[in-house]
Amino acid sequence: MNTTARLVLAALIATAITVLSGCANHPELRPYTAEETRQLQLEALARQGLTHEEYERQRVAILRADTAEVVADSVQARAPFSG
Repeated sequence: MNTTARLVLAALIATAITVLSGCANHPELRPYTAEETRQLQLEALARQGLTHEEYERQRVAILRADTAEVVADSVQARAPFSG
């Protein structure tokens, strides 16, 4: 095997290793937590250019919805077992 063929083969192997190792490094997908979802909603709200009154009204609605979910979860957790 001549030197040119060896260099081409080495370059192909190096390229293949680089490509395959890059494919293995993608982050694992996961769902957003409730806190992350609320934060994304608040950030999107801030970018909408609303009046101060409308912004505050929608911000309070987002925060209340988050609190209502927490209260509902804790009430369900404390419900006695029937049976």
